[in-house]
Amino acid sequence: MALILISFSLLSVFVAQARDEARKHYCQNNLKELALALHNYHSAYGQLPLGAGGTSGHKGYPPIAPTDERSSNQGRLSGFAGLTPFMEQQSVWERLTNRVRPDDDEFSKMGPSPSISADEYPLWAVQIDLFLCPADPAMRVDYGLRSYMFNYGDGIESVGRMFDDGVDDRRLARRVGRGTFAAHTTIKFRDIIDGMSNTAMIGESMIGVAKMNAYTARIARSIPGLSKSPDLAMKTVNEQDKTYRSEQTLWGVGKGSRWAEGFYLLNGFTTVLPPGGPSATMAGDPESGVVSASSYHIDGVNLAMADGAIRFVSRFIDTGDSTAPCISPDNTEKHCPSPYGVWGAMGTRAEKEIIPSEREAKFQTIR
Repeated sequence: MALILISFSLLSVFVAQARDEARKHYCQNNLKELALALHNYHSAYGQLPLGAGGTSGHKGYPPIAPTDERSSNQGRLSGFAGLTPFMEQQSVWERLTNRVRPDDDEFSKMGPSPSISADEYPLWAVQIDLFLCPADPAMRVDYGLRSYMFNYGDGIESVGRMFDDGVDDRRLARRVGRGTFAAHTTIKFRDIIDGMSNTAMIGESMIGVAKMNAYTARIARSIPGLSKSPDLAMKTVNEQDKTYRSEQTLWGVGKGSRWAEGFYLLNGFTTVLPPGGPSATMAGDPESGVVSASSYHIDGVNLAMADGAIRFVSRFIDTGDSTAPCISPDNTEKHCPSPYGVWGAMGTRAEKEIIPSEREAKFQTIR
């Protein structure tokens, strides 16, 4: 009898591993298609899509977004929206640009704010299958969901800022946005001087819908001193059940819960804390924080690198010193290596770090 139980247990483990491998493979194929769409977008426009962009109701992006969320998308439209015609979602693109006249034609070209009710603007409720990892059980309630996020680099201070068109903000965007994407910021492949194969482009995140307070999918708010020591985010969690402590205040929306939303908490990940770590914003500054990659795959997350290769990155990857302060936006050095180890180096595009071998760094290149 004992042998039968042992055999059954082993069989259950093997079946679970086989299912995870199948879902991981499907997820990797999604990332390959998204990476191809980004390369085709770059070929067409000579740049990557903005991390967030769109319309503001007037010229440029002012520091304060317009209050009317119906007349424009407030410059908060995710760059994933611009990829739709490059991934066989032409009908979504045509509705967004008002080339056809659906039942939501009262809104201007490129749609209203991504947070407006999907009952009012049905396009935000459309679920694009390519945006979903099959391992994530999140159930769509109203808005369409997204498992994949842009790489915003290893910054913390102002990493999620909606930069305006002023000279000062453009400089700040370059100093803060050390990844392959930033809001209202143009980044081209030629800007990735660390090497396309060494720089992450898209990664995974658990979707923060119906996840209660799971720290792998939700975001803590108002953590004092976070930019000085990102490790403070770890002090808000219960490691055993992967939840935030009961006294911790969380943001009302979770990661990936609205596919069109370009605000970095729902749109990006940072390479500061390890994959599967918590996410948090600074006290009094929701545009500054850490947003960790995460997934339902066993022991790691999938990434699409800038060259289109897919890597599976272990949650045990070297993350350097998580008590080290982030690189300050005021730093004037031309190249400042990431303090967050190999993971931080994979997030930066132009800091000249050295990426070690796969075995040493704990990642695996799939293709």
